[in-house]
Amino acid sequence: MTSKTTHTLLTNIERVRHDLNVMALSLELSSPDMINRSQELDHLLNEYKTTIAG
Repeated sequence: MTSKTTHTLLTNIERVRHDLNVMALSLELSSPDMINRSQELDHLLNEYKTTIAG
C-alpha cells in the first residue's frame, strides 16, 4: 500500500482513539457504542499491521 494509505490509516486510528476517550467520559465501557467503536479501532489496527508488514 502507498504511504498515503498508511497516513490515512494512522489518521483514522488516532480519530477513533480520540472518539473512544471522549465516549468513555460519558458511557459505560461495556455499552454497545463503546464496543462497536473499539471493534472499529481493532479493525484499523489490524489493517495497519497488515499494511506495514507488506
